[in-house]
Amino acid sequence: MICIPIMARDTRDALEKMAQASAFGHLMEIRLDVMETFDLGEIIRAASKPVIVTYRSIKEGGIGQAPYDVRMDYLREAVRLGSDFVDIEYAMPSEHRKKLFEDRSHSKLILSKHFCDGTPSREELAELFREMAATGADVVKIITHAKTREDNLAVLGLIPLAAKMGVAIVAFCMGPLGRMSRVACPLLGGAFTFASLKSGQESASGQVPVKEMKMILEALTP
Repeated sequence: MICIPIMARDTRDALEKMAQASAFGHLMEIRLDVMETFDLGEIIRAASKPVIVTYRSIKEGGIGQAPYDVRMDYLREAVRLGSDFVDIEYAMPSEHRKKLFEDRSHSKLILSKHFCDGTPSREELAELFREMAATGADVVKIITHAKTREDNLAVLGLIPLAAKMGVAIVAFCMGPLGRMSRVACPLLGGAFTFASLKSGQESASGQVPVKEMKMILEALTP
């Protein structure tokens, strides 16, 4: 499956981009950290495909600077409004994460960790994955930045580990050298990958436009 990040200024901009994305993606990620204003209820009600609500912090590759309690208010509101998925960063203090896990209602929780400056060792990644999986998250998302082609193998190696443990995972690398792992993630059993609505609408380095991603995946799928 392909998730398209919606990089919008406001609600109207988000709705227009969501309408375009619905023709190509299976999921849409609403990036609240890049929005100047938003009506989350209107956005979720208008979605024709499952929605992930995300507030990405600067440390994790976004531009969000809101304090923890404000971020949690956004995510809890997304749950209340019936968002299909809510993404919460593993770096969020446990007392905040615990509240969301207890009140997740019908929303599925994606627990995410982004390494924007490199890729930890295979052993460190495996240990991190086990810790994140133990929280009871519905999906574990671990993203690193590829400095070598071999970094892709280290991150993609988490997918068979997740399969053995029965945990849904999203795992690939950012950056130009990470594009191959973005393609490989769903082919190897990852829950989904990310592709931009079009060139210039990337939410992270190395993202491939969705039309190209669809062509590549269709060509490689038996």
